[in-house]
Amino acid sequence: MSSAFLTVEVDDATFTEPVQLTFRRLEPPQRVHMVDLDGAGPGARGLQRRSDGSLDADAPAWTCPVEDSGAGVSWLVYGGNAGPWLAPATASEPDLEDSEQVVETYVLVDRGDIVLAE
Repeated sequence: MSSAFLTVEVDDATFTEPVQLTFRRLEPPQRVHMVDLDGAGPGARGLQRRSDGSLDADAPAWTCPVEDSGAGVSWLVYGGNAGPWLAPATASEPDLEDSEQVVETYVLVDRGDIVLAE
C-alpha cells in the first residue's frame, strides 16, 4: 500500500482555532457526504472563506484513511479553510448554538461512520 502525506490547514478563526497538521494518508482523498457522530448522521460540508470575506458553506468535505498513532488507522474528515461543518442538510449556514451542528478543524472517525459522496 503506497502512502503520501496530507496537510490539513485551517486558517480562518471564525469557528475553530487555526491549525496546520500533517497526516500520513493511506489512500487518495474522496469526497464525503455524511459523517455519523453520536448516531446523528449529519451531512458533511467544508466551510471556505472567500477572498472577499464571504463564507461558502457548501464547499466539499473530504475523507481518507490515515495512520493515527493512538488508534492505528482512522478516517480523516476535513474541508475548507474554516474546517468541516457537520450539519443536517436543511441547515443553510453554521449555527454553533444548534446542538445538531458541529464545526471542527478536522475529525477522525471509523470507516463505518462515513458515507462517501457518489
